[in-house]
Amino acid sequence: MARTLLFLSADKFEAYLWSGKGISAEHQFSNDSDGREQFSTFIGQNRHPTYLLVDIIEEDFHLETIPHLIGPSRTALITRKFEQYYRTTPFRQATLLKRQDEGRRDDDYLFSALTNPQRITPWLDALLENHVPLVGIYSIPNICTPLLKDIQSEHILLLTWERNAGLRQTYFHNKRLHFSRLIPINESGTLVDSIISETPRTQQYLKSLSLPPPGEILEVYILCHANEIAQLSTQLSSDGEQHFNYLDIGDFAKQHKCKHEMKDSDSTPLFLNLLATKPPSAHYANSNHTHFHMLWQLRFVLFGLAIVIMLLGLLWSGMAFWQSDEFASEAQPLVQQTSRIQTQAQGIQRNFANTSVPAADMKTAVLLARSLNQYSHPPQEIIYELSAVLESFPRVTLNELSWQTSPTDAAPSPYPAQVITFDGALSGFGNDHRGALAYLEKFEQALIQHGYTVSATELPLDITSKGSISGLSAGASQGQFTLKIIWRTPS
Repeated sequence: MARTLLFLSADKFEAYLWSGKGISAEHQFSNDSDGREQFSTFIGQNRHPTYLLVDIIEEDFHLETIPHLIGPSRTALITRKFEQYYRTTPFRQATLLKRQDEGRRDDDYLFSALTNPQRITPWLDALLENHVPLVGIYSIPNICTPLLKDIQSEHILLLTWERNAGLRQTYFHNKRLHFSRLIPINESGTLVDSIISETPRTQQYLKSLSLPPPGEILEVYILCHANEIAQLSTQLSSDGEQHFNYLDIGDFAKQHKCKHEMKDSDSTPLFLNLLATKPPSAHYANSNHTHFHMLWQLRFVLFGLAIVIMLLGLLWSGMAFWQSDEFASEAQPLVQQTSRIQTQAQGIQRNFANTSVPAADMKTAVLLARSLNQYSHPPQEIIYELSAVLESFPRVTLNELSWQTSPTDAAPSPYPAQVITFDGALSGFGNDHRGALAYLEKFEQALIQHGYTVSATELPLDITSKGSISGLSAGASQGQFTLKIIWRTPS
């Protein structure tokens, strides 16, 4: 995918087009109204995802230890730190370096910012006016980390040279950025002279910060051309506090798949290639700056969803077509069977005997037959609920059961009722007459709940005011009773 790479240095603003084949089409723009107008025309013709790389002196770093917080509390604390250190610039970021292992286990943060926003704002305004999808604003120290992938040293001072910016000295501890410094090189100076003169100064500054700690060796890695390596190796000597290492920029370019031919120590093409292929997640742009890039991503997401929906629709249509063909093959025998049955039915109708009975009379006869069925119900329908209740009352024993049709007990049903005479016995009648009668009462209530109308015609014991308990008959002593149970046709 094509990308636009912008590079802002001390004196120049350049634009490059990047594709899978590498960097091409370099454009330079002057920092005036004509240059910004030319830049607007350029980005209007190249609306690719855009990356802005800056390498300027006005980049500040501040190490801070803050309490370990999460969620909104941490966001509020970082915002207060931004207002404390970098109130006048929107180009700022906070990077968590590590969490301490002892004590309160506070967090070590690196706060950094581009402290001169006027250098960036005119070019950024042109990008926003043309709705260019800006991915982020990066600095050289931000994108150096991939260069240290194969370096195992704990304390590293990386020296790089950018033709239009100067000598960049960046300090890493455990491959985490802690500090960076840019030293401009005037026209009469050389890279070798700058390294020889400025490296001791940077070392003294790091010592003031106790970096690296006493007893640790500072590994200085110089990324330059083979010609400078030959000169530097004769003029720089390692000691007990620092050790010099030389990295061939040509080999590094091949290692990181940079197809630009490195003719000198200028590392700008290498950093632009790293920015295009391995951009870090952290950068100085905020959500307002990257708004159009988010819209650009959303467009591709929607486009991808549309393709997925289309593919699912095609898949569903194919399955539906396959199923319809299968259903049609399965329905064919049914259609043939239906045709045969219709032919047979028509033959049977043709063989019907002619009758002179009107259709209305036949309808009346059918309705009367249905009504007569309500006068005679099968026994299982009448006594089904009764048998279910008997299963729940094991002490009740059936001796004799009979029923007869009774029109007088039919109301409110229009059809005659079935009067059931239930002769039974209650086992364990004994001397607990009250409990036995209560058990029999529950039996009657259960029958009523199942739709019957129940009345007792004879009980084991006469409990009315006219009854006598001086002597019980043999049947009463055995708990014999008789119930009149009425079953009515359901409405």
